[in-house]
Order: sequence, then structure tokens, then C-alpha cells
Amino acid sequence: MRLTTVFLALQSIGLISARAISHPSLRVETFINHGSSFDMVSSLIIGSQAAVLIDLPMAIEGAEALADWVRNTTDKPLVAAFTTHFHPDHYLSGGALLSRFPEAKYYANSKAAAEIKKEAAHKVKLMKGVLGEKSIVNKVHLPTPYDFSFFTLPGDEATPIHFLNPLTGDTVDETLFWIPSIKTLIAGDSVYGHDMHLWLADSLTKALTESWLSTLDLIDYLKPNVKEIESKGLDHFTPLAIFDKFNKQFPGLLNSNSSTSAFLLNSTAEQFGRGGTRQVHYINLAAYTDVDALDGWTI
Repeated sequence: MRLTTVFLALQSIGLISARAISHPSLRVETFINHGSSFDMVSSLIIGSQAAVLIDLPMAIEGAEALADWVRNTTDKPLVAAFTTHFHPDHYLSGGALLSRFPEAKYYANSKAAAEIKKEAAHKVKLMKGVLGEKSIVNKVHLPTPYDFSFFTLPGDEATPIHFLNPLTGDTVDETLFWIPSIKTLIAGDSVYGHDMHLWLADSLTKALTESWLSTLDLIDYLKPNVKEIESKGLDHFTPLAIFDKFNKQFPGLLNSNSSTSAFLLNSTAEQFGRGGTRQVHYINLAAYTDVDALDGWTI
């Protein structure tokens, strides 16, 4: 759910709202989208003549705050935005930001773009019910499929940004952005901030868990510049029991300024509790049982 720049621009939670990674030609700044955008981190790659933004917020107010931050962070034109994967907190209200930068193109890898197109209308309806009509756009700005293996910013052709995909993080078909010239990795939801647990046990198949671990191994091999349970069985607890158990074990977390913890706890309790209301999933993650297929990037 949360993006990460591993220099690390931890796009999950937990770096600092805007920390610069310096280089003669490229640098990366990060912005945490607090509140109803689930603390998702957006990463701004700034070159000598242009800039690119990675991941767009779920809520309109988050998109507007991010647009203001981009304007205040660089005077370079925003030429493109990318979404790392198809979870709604990485794209849903992106159109509210893109309307502020009409010249910017919007991309995602073709598999993620297809999933976004498939589920966007449902996610709008779902999240309007959760966050309110005014917090979510009426229609999603869909990304254009982009399957090149790298891109360069104008004036910085000697320092390409590479796409590592399709990789497995907290879902499939994620894109990681690797900038070897500054040894910086924007790692999507394959890595979270220091105060957010990696929900490996929630993967629906052993293959998905093993593939996520392989992605973490790949990140370790790249060596970016900075690194930072007993089971009771299926349907043992009711949603209320799950909620109360976590709230008791981690007191005070639901009283923080962010609404993320409460939403995630409610969603998890309903998803895994006996008789809970399950979310509709448009991709059958339980069908991903072939580790070799998931790890096709290894030769």
C-alpha cells in the first residue's frame, strides 16, 4: 500500500515528508500523503530540465496538497507521472493533480494499466462510501500503458531511470524505479516504512510470499545507498474480535492523526473475520501459484 524510494524514498510511511537525494544531474524528493491518502509516499525525480512524479494520491485533498508541494519543490516542468501498481491509493484521485499539470503525461506498465481500467469505477464507488463524496474524483484519469525498459529526462540522457517489472510486492505486476547513477530505488509497495509491518502472511499463496521475498532479495542485491505468529486458523475470530485484539495489543495507534490505521484495521477485520464483508477483488491472486512465472525476471 505504500510506495518506497529506497535511497530510500520510503513510499509507504515513515521517511520524512521531504528529503532530498543530491546528485549533479538527478535528485529525488519524497512527499508523504497523510490523512485519507493512507500515508502513501510520492517521489519526485528532478533533473536539470524536467521532473517526473511517481505515484498519485487516493484523495482529492491529497492530490491538491501534492500538486502544491511539487510547485514549491521545483521550477522544472512536470513532464510525466507514473503509477507503480494498481492499488487505488497510488492512482485514484490522480486526475485532480494532473489537471494542475496539463502537459504531463500519465503512465503505468501495461498490466497495471489494464487492472486499473478494470477496477477504477468500482474503487471510486467504494472509496466515496468510505471517505465521502467530496474526497474522491467522479471519474479516474486512466494511465497510458508504458512498457519501455527505461526512460531519460531531457538534458539527463546519461543518467537513465530503469523499470524493474513485473515484480511482486504486496500485489503482482509492480514496477520499481532504479536510478543507478545515484543508487536510488523507488520501490513501490514492495517495501514499507519502518513503522508499517510487511504483510507477507496476507499473501494468498505460498508462491506470492516467496516471490515478494525474491523482490526483497533483488533490492538487497542492488544495494541502494540507504537501508533502513501463532495461527488460529481460518474464520476463528469474528471481525469485532480481530479489531479489539489488535486495538488492545497496540493501544493508541487508532487515536493518531492519520485515518490509515483505523481503515486498514477495519478492512482487515472484515476481510479475514468470520462472517465479515469481503471486498470485491478483480484479480484472482490465489491463482498465482507458479514461482517461476512470478520470478520471470531471473534468467
